[in-house]
Amino acid sequence: MSEVRVRITDELGGNETIVKNVSGSTTKPTIGVSVKDVQAKADTTQNTLSIKAMKNIAAGGALLLQAGRYVSGNVGKWTGNSHTQAVVNNTMEMVGYGMMIYANPLIGLSALGFKVATTAIDYQFESQNDKYTSERRLARAGFNSAGEAIGFRRNKT
Repeated sequence: MSEVRVRITDELGGNETIVKNVSGSTTKPTIGVSVKDVQAKADTTQNTLSIKAMKNIAAGGALLLQAGRYVSGNVGKWTGNSHTQAVVNNTMEMVGYGMMIYANPLIGLSALGFKVATTAIDYQFESQNDKYTSERRLARAGFNSAGEAIGFRRNKT
């Protein structure tokens, strides 16, 4: 029977010696191990497990995101309805803005405001372009305005 002495030193400088009688032990006893060393080893093991778990979660999340984008991007093709596709796209966009606002309200609201402003500007340009296109078509047909064309159709019947 042999005697094993283990000296434990904590971070505050306190010491404790544990004496234990061991018989037939095949492992060499570790003497002078500090609590800090044991904690560092435990932290390393825990970090390794956490890194593996985070990698698995990231890979699963990337796969789920890819599948979600595929499904949401092909709704219109599968249903044959472009309006449904537009609704899905707008919903996904609003969810994205909601997540952005949740993560950082200032940046999220700024991005949403920018989107509203650019959409309004685009709508104005499209309306103006439609007006010019309409006027050119009416002129080609020999009318001066849409009202004249409507009156022509009404008087013709």
